[in-house]
Amino acid sequence: MPLGLVCHAARLPELGAGERDAFLLFDVNGRWAGPAYGPGTEARAPLCLAIAIDASSSMRGGRFALALQATRNVLASLGPQDRVAVITFDRDARVAVPPAPFDAAGAETARRALDRLTTGIGTNLGAGWREASEAVLRVVLPNAVRRVLLLTDGYPSRGETQRDALRARVMEGHARGVETSIVGLGDGIDDGLCVALAEAGEGRFHYLREESALAEIVTAEVEGARALVATDVSLDVQLTPRVGRAEVLHRYPCKPGDRSLDVRIGSVARDAARSVLLSVSLKDGTPDAMLGFATARGRAVRPAAAKATAPGYGHDYANVKASIAELDDLEDSARVTLLLPPGVGPEVSRRRVALELLVQRTLAEVRAAWDGLDRGDRDAVTRRLERARGLRRLFTERGLVRDDELLHMPNVDAVERAMFSASDESKEARRRFSSWAHNTQLSFIGVIPDPRKR
Repeated sequence: MPLGLVCHAARLPELGAGERDAFLLFDVNGRWAGPAYGPGTEARAPLCLAIAIDASSSMRGGRFALALQATRNVLASLGPQDRVAVITFDRDARVAVPPAPFDAAGAETARRALDRLTTGIGTNLGAGWREASEAVLRVVLPNAVRRVLLLTDGYPSRGETQRDALRARVMEGHARGVETSIVGLGDGIDDGLCVALAEAGEGRFHYLREESALAEIVTAEVEGARALVATDVSLDVQLTPRVGRAEVLHRYPCKPGDRSLDVRIGSVARDAARSVLLSVSLKDGTPDAMLGFATARGRAVRPAAAKATAPGYGHDYANVKASIAELDDLEDSARVTLLLPPGVGPEVSRRRVALELLVQRTLAEVRAAWDGLDRGDRDAVTRRLERARGLRRLFTERGLVRDDELLHMPNVDAVERAMFSASDESKEARRRFSSWAHNTQLSFIGVIPDPRKR
């Protein structure tokens, strides 16, 4: 069973909450135990990945060379069950390396193709993503993980350039089973577009001011995809009449019912929990209560035999859609009863809840401060950032969170200085925050490279 579900239930009276207020923190865990493919190799599903590389003139030189080297590293790490395509895009998009089996001959062909690549003029990001998504969808590979990783250093200037239209394309691709992550390089990117596309593809957005960390990010994305144990995971929370109000504090897509919440989480990797924090209010102050049930459901990603081939590439998507659905339709679920313990709850649960609550509330205040800056409301910026500082003081002074647990969070003083500094420094801080906020609100922290190392 690849899915596991744990619920931490706790009260935090130190924050001024009443006896009717509580928090439920769900950890949806991925785990896989099975036979290995070979010595030192863990069992996993095959990976079908397309790397789309911006080949516009601004990528010329070291940046493009590093992108190609990061791609070569990926090719060298493939197993016989995997497929990786490479797409480049400038004014047009083209498949530089099709997703063929990577035996010795295939690997050598791919290396020679990468050595011949050059940059051009223009940024047709939409065409690059389209070619990449079609490349992974046209491969019939049993139970494959399908992902697009798009690397860009600028704004789309050719083809489709409207954010909503590009986002709609990526959402359509996700509905077909393709996740999309974005790597934005340098100070010329549109971070709003990058976040929108990553949200639509239920992937990550990595911002890198310097391309020196590119190989690390690309490797982490590939390793994360190879570690998936379930996709299309959702959390169904059914609440009893004891609960008067419930709110999801993460920014997952959520569909409320009469007494239920259906939270769409996305993919879950091995040994890396995805978290969902709920704030609940009870209709009475009974110290302990049965609040309902929660069930995590998803499509299990099963290891496939190494002999799998890719005969579908080059076919129209409609011709292979049924085969992909038949191969991939394996469901898994895990269920827990929601019990609010007497008193404030176990210390381990209280600390887990407190840390996640502080992170999400701080994120919300800093985001509101950036929105205030966009409106030219300096008072709102100051007020929101002071709230963020106050939250950190409150949680640490009450012993709910340790200082060393907050190292991955933004330094509010530094954010404030950047906001009111020269335009370039402010934009740089905004891009960093956009990347951190997107990945944190979808609880990706812990499965991507530590941002303190970049």
